[in-house]
Amino acid sequence: MKKIVKTFMVSATLVAALLVAVAAQAKDATLTGATGTVESLGKGGTWQKVSVSKSVKVGSTLRTGSTAGSLASFRLPNVDGLIVLNEATTLTLSEASSKTVSGQNVSDTVLSLAAGRVTGKVGGLTGASSFVVKTPSKNVVVKGQNAEFSVAVDGSVTVTRGTVDVGTGGQMVAVAAGQTLAANATAPVAAQPGDQASIATQVAYGSRTGTTDGGTPAGGDNLGERDVTNPQFHDIYLADGFLDNVERGTRSSVNPLRGGNAPEPMTPAVPPSPAV
Repeated sequence: MKKIVKTFMVSATLVAALLVAVAAQAKDATLTGATGTVESLGKGGTWQKVSVSKSVKVGSTLRTGSTAGSLASFRLPNVDGLIVLNEATTLTLSEASSKTVSGQNVSDTVLSLAAGRVTGKVGGLTGASSFVVKTPSKNVVVKGQNAEFSVAVDGSVTVTRGTVDVGTGGQMVAVAAGQTLAANATAPVAAQPGDQASIATQVAYGSRTGTTDGGTPAGGDNLGERDVTNPQFHDIYLADGFLDNVERGTRSSVNPLRGGNAPEPMTPAVPPSPAV
């Protein structure tokens, strides 16, 4: 009798484990922004141009052109995540899955960066969830409920919100908000204002509901959480008085998309005049 009970308990445990495994499923991301040259690696190893609203399946590889303004953004369905590919960037969505464990949603996300730089905004990670950006030399592990960051293919990392752990030299180095970790460094230092402004700008770009190939927000300029526009790049800033301090000192002299001198000053969007 004891043997039967024991066998039943083992079988029940295996069934429960199998149920959890079945519940874990990959989910497609959605391309929300595409300006300039944006391509996806298709069957037969050929690159094909992609446009907004295209599904980005797990295993898909995207790349952006090397010309200025070639950007792409996509939202992840398994976590509150937004990813923006900078110009000359190649990225593979290696994993994007979720499952229910003890009544709690657990997500696992892996991005593999082969060239260029990505900017990310990730929120709502539970304790058991994981979000990793892999470069050829380092793994960048995003932590916490609200993080904004950029990761380059050489392993350099800049963080504006939250914290990430960077695997380097056999150890994990924590990089907090307002810090940057250079490719060959073992400890973070204060991030440059222009780099932080660049992250804020690209997160704003990716937060749009959709962008046409011409670079104009679909549906006009009513973009929700951000309402200040760079006339040259159509980049959006926080509406409530340039909340981020890094933007306050750089918006008139630095192009936050690229870190160079801006060709035009960034000014708040002018609200439409009331109808008479």
